[in-house]
Amino acid sequence: MIRSKMVVKYIEDRVKKISRNAIDIKNLVNNDLVKTTGKIINESDENRYIDYLLMFQRNLGTISLLYIMQVYRKEKKIPYLFEESLYFSNVIIILDFLSYNYRNENFISFSQQGEILLMNFACNYFKSSQICYDKIIENIQSGKMANSLPMYTRPQKLGVLAIEMLASEKKETIDWESAGIPIDPFYQRFCQEALYCENDEILIPWLMELCDKHIQWSALFLNNSDEQPATGYEISMNLLIAWPFEYQAVKNFRARHGLSTPIIDHPLLKTPMAIDHRPDMVGWLETMPEIYHHITDDLIKINPELKVIHTLF
Repeated sequence: MIRSKMVVKYIEDRVKKISRNAIDIKNLVNNDLVKTTGKIINESDENRYIDYLLMFQRNLGTISLLYIMQVYRKEKKIPYLFEESLYFSNVIIILDFLSYNYRNENFISFSQQGEILLMNFACNYFKSSQICYDKIIENIQSGKMANSLPMYTRPQKLGVLAIEMLASEKKETIDWESAGIPIDPFYQRFCQEALYCENDEILIPWLMELCDKHIQWSALFLNNSDEQPATGYEISMNLLIAWPFEYQAVKNFRARHGLSTPIIDHPLLKTPMAIDHRPDMVGWLETMPEIYHHITDDLIKINPELKVIHTLF
């Protein structure tokens, strides 16, 4: 079985194995948010901050898997699951980059930062990256980003692609070697040679390879425990494995610059997740559970900079 079929089947199998009622699972997430918040509310500022971040990370996987389940089963029992996943992801990255200097490294890995930023781009959403850009560059140049990499780290991929894209808009270059971050050169070269390319004959092979890389580096962890971000398999969020999010991120980015992007004949663009995701964040915010407002209010007490959360969407 070729790798692309394995990747597609991996998500199909995950969806098939979910036997519990989706609404029951969603209620478990809601209860976890309420209970965890109640437990940590009297902790120190530092511990509360970290625990909130971990709480969002813990529940992101469940919410996003529920969304995939609904997509594959063609169900719409629970509204705004995708929007909630996007909200979780962006709060996580904002908390990380606007955190107090509790540590000399980031809370979330460089690859997860790349996942979140590229997922945003794939939704035609660029606001949080603009908010965080200066902090991202500061963390790269100060060595904080390098300190966040796992021991015996593999060449970095998704973070490189996302940040090279952002830097290109500002006509800036990133000195990855000086920053102590080993990179997969494909992603840097893609931004240098393909991101703004107007010749489809040149661009299409780059886009095909971008999707091939997605297939190559998807973490099929339940099939092989060696496939994880620490070993180079950076696409670890279930939401992203069957979604050609890098291709869609590039398509939206190019559109921002007046460039069209050809449709390519690749297996990744034939999955149920290969749709243009345009989340209804206004609808989500209007129906968002009250617990999120309590969490945000407490986070702002810890760090007033986090008022920016109110402006994310």
